[in-house]
Amino acid sequence: MLKKYLLLGFLPFYLNAQSIENIVSNALEKNSSLKALESSIDIAKQEIALASKWDNPVISFGANDVQFNDYYVRDKEAMQAQFIGVSQNIPLGDRLDIAKKVAKDDYSISKYNLENSKLELTSNIYEYSYKIKLLEERLSLYNKFKKNVKKIESLLTNFYKYGKAKQKDILNAQILYNELDLKSQQLKTFLDTSYLKLQELTYEKFENLDIDTKIKKVVLSKDISKHPKVLSFSQNSKKYLNVSDLEKEKKIPDLKMSVSYFERSSNFEDYMNVSFSFPLAIYGKENIKATKAKYQSQQVKNQLEDLKVKFLSSIDTLQKNIDDSITTYNIIEKRILPKYSQLQKILENDNSYLKSNIDTSSLIKNENEIIKYKLKAVDEKEKYFTALAKSHYFTRNIK
Repeated sequence: MLKKYLLLGFLPFYLNAQSIENIVSNALEKNSSLKALESSIDIAKQEIALASKWDNPVISFGANDVQFNDYYVRDKEAMQAQFIGVSQNIPLGDRLDIAKKVAKDDYSISKYNLENSKLELTSNIYEYSYKIKLLEERLSLYNKFKKNVKKIESLLTNFYKYGKAKQKDILNAQILYNELDLKSQQLKTFLDTSYLKLQELTYEKFENLDIDTKIKKVVLSKDISKHPKVLSFSQNSKKYLNVSDLEKEKKIPDLKMSVSYFERSSNFEDYMNVSFSFPLAIYGKENIKATKAKYQSQQVKNQLEDLKVKFLSSIDTLQKNIDDSITTYNIIEKRILPKYSQLQKILENDNSYLKSNIDTSSLIKNENEIIKYKLKAVDEKEKYFTALAKSHYFTRNIK
């Protein structure tokens, strides 16, 4: 029975603790901005269907030669008639096929935009999740340091009773404790606001995050050929070429055919009118628009090349930050902190009741150095995980 109650007591913790992968997966399903982009894809899909449709025919009906005095008399003149007509625009050439290609380009671009937004959201979620976990590590460190400083203060107080410590050393220990307490409070505020930001991104409230913050070697892939932003720019360049072809095709205008049937009185025979009309492309507007679209295509190509350079530079920078953080972190954890810990033990041994000369200021100074380097180690982890989080936007291919 005791085991059952213990299990129930820990159950809320396990229910609330979520892995970062689950957080991202749930956020991608719930995010309203992404849903709006999904709707834009549906809209673009309908544009494809519309592009191949003809314009609706126009039906017209009426009467001509209506007399003001005898408007109801319809047999005075041969031209008096009632008519019904239909007109239809008939597209010539390949204009509808090319318009459909442009619509398909817009459809593909809208899908790439959705995928790009998903990567941006994923990267932001990773960044805030890591930030939260490292803030919790900092807060835990400060709480541990506060306990150590309290022990030193207690030790100094006892030494003071025997005349082996100075009052200023006790005050310095108390000041250090208060400084740590102040920093702890600031960290709690940062932690709370970071949780709120994560809630804003995910539409979900969290109490615990199941995230591993161990540093390990990471190699970022530099293959950006399938990145949605790159694909979007490439597709946009192709789209403008299709727009150029479409403008050229507009030089072959729609043919408008009209057919009307005229009904006259019994004194005259009925008759039918048939007409064909189309605009004359004589001012070169279509050529100008086609050339403009080609320039736009080249402009997007140049922007794409610039984007690729920036992406690769960003990946190199992130890789450099990751590698530098690993090196610096290992120096602190494996070479510097062990020495300070060893020195702390020596100082504690030297400042015992059996010693006549007590250097309590060295205790506090060494404790400060330990605090400083342990926090530096967390700073390097933050640098590492910030770079790692940002890399989720540029590439999922992490080795």
